[in-house]
Amino acid sequence: MAVVRAWISEEFREFIREVILASFPALLLCLLLDFFAGAFLGKFFDKIMNEYPIILVILPGLMGLRGNIYGSLASRFTTMLHLGEMTPALKDRNVTKNVFISIILSLVPVLILWSIGAIKIRSPEIAIAVLVIIIASTVFAGIVLGYITALATIIPFKRKIDPDAVAAPIVTSAADLITVPLLVSFMLLYEKFSAEFYALFAAGLVLLGLLAKLSKIGKSDRRVFAEVLGVVGALALLSSVSGGLLETYSGLIYASVIFSVMYPAVLATTGNLGSIIGTKTSTRLHLGELEGFINRKILVEILVYSAVGALLGLLANLIAIFVVRATLGVDVGIVKPFILLYPLVLFGVMWMAYFLAIIFDRTGLDPDNATVPTITTIADIISTLFIVAVAHMIV
Repeated sequence: MAVVRAWISEEFREFIREVILASFPALLLCLLLDFFAGAFLGKFFDKIMNEYPIILVILPGLMGLRGNIYGSLASRFTTMLHLGEMTPALKDRNVTKNVFISIILSLVPVLILWSIGAIKIRSPEIAIAVLVIIIASTVFAGIVLGYITALATIIPFKRKIDPDAVAAPIVTSAADLITVPLLVSFMLLYEKFSAEFYALFAAGLVLLGLLAKLSKIGKSDRRVFAEVLGVVGALALLSSVSGGLLETYSGLIYASVIFSVMYPAVLATTGNLGSIIGTKTSTRLHLGELEGFINRKILVEILVYSAVGALLGLLANLIAIFVVRATLGVDVGIVKPFILLYPLVLFGVMWMAYFLAIIFDRTGLDPDNATVPTITTIADIISTLFIVAVAHMIV
């Protein structure tokens, strides 16, 4: 009876309006953006697999941890906006310094993952080429993503929409949208126009230096940096599991065809839904609004978002059919095991996000800094394992 009352309460109706008007449109937009990245990945998957295999080791972590870092940035921005510590404007001093901090943070997991990939592949020539490519793409992607993150929180807040409901999906999908095409573009530029590549590399370092000069890093900012760095560094090692799986089973995924295109969308959607629950829980913890360890409200929210995720999974499969036929000229169809099992994966990931936020809060870690990076990294591993398992079923 209590759950039934929750369904008919005004609070629940307000939540459904939020899902319909804010979360679902944002998630759908992100799904479409992820297929832009997926089209790039599918088109160049064979080339990357054979010529730059280290990139496959790095790629899940590169997408996930970049989304993690800027998702964490979005979580900090939303909390600051809710608490009145930040004005909803790009010129606010918190924006510049947090963008700079996030770019530096994003370089750390890149280097860790590159080291793991270099050890696994054992080709100095490929390792050096991949190193300069990923550093260049990371700096430019970081600048763009930093200000996208600010806008993704400021614009909804100014329009009286809860930025927690839309910012994380937009940021993580923007990370995927930017990461893969930019990485492929720098890879092709490195191969064909090396002078122009190194000129852009130098320009990126100059822009980074300018941001450093404009940023005024205080004691609290150094605490945030140290806290996020510790989490991200540990998660970079964890995310190498996803990369190792992708590189090891790249032939199987490529043979399935459809998952070489769907891969970014599946990882992003899983991480996005986990991030929504994680950021909502984090904000409630900061505002003292969380009642009990498990409550009816979160149960209803996770059930609703699981249904939304089931619809997104079906749409992802349908869009992938069109993208594969258009870009690769191969006929594929509905993947029934994926459609049936994916909602269960999402349900489990969202509960993980909820409990992680509470655990971090109770152990003294700011859930704004730790929850989104952790859940999206775990989501990447679970999603990669799920894709490999389904690919085994259909190949």
